[in-house]
Amino acid sequence: MNSRYMPALALILLGTGLAAGVLGLVGDNIDVFRCGIFVTVCSLPLLILRTLRESQHVSAHQLAEADKAGYRRALDHVARGLLDNHTAPTPQGGDRATVEQVAGNVFHIRPLPYKGEERKAL
Repeated sequence: MNSRYMPALALILLGTGLAAGVLGLVGDNIDVFRCGIFVTVCSLPLLILRTLRESQHVSAHQLAEADKAGYRRALDHVARGLLDNHTAPTPQGGDRATVEQVAGNVFHIRPLPYKGEERKAL
């Protein structure tokens, strides 16, 4: 029942149920009040489906805007040199490179092997 008439049907059911509920409450007619509550509760799944459909619907303008944003991001990456295919040559052999000097406020996530002390079980 996910058609173009569903939003109108959901709103009509909601309005009718609320009106019947209020009329039953004001007119002291419990049967009309219960019928209004039932119709209002029956309209809630349709309203939820309508809201979900609208939230997941993407317009052509939104797709075009996302495409333009991706294109601009790709141009920015190319301008910064982030998309170059040139990679640094891999080091030959198994020698470890010399340790670079780092600032005093750098905390290493993984301890470096040249600074680490061996831990031994007691």
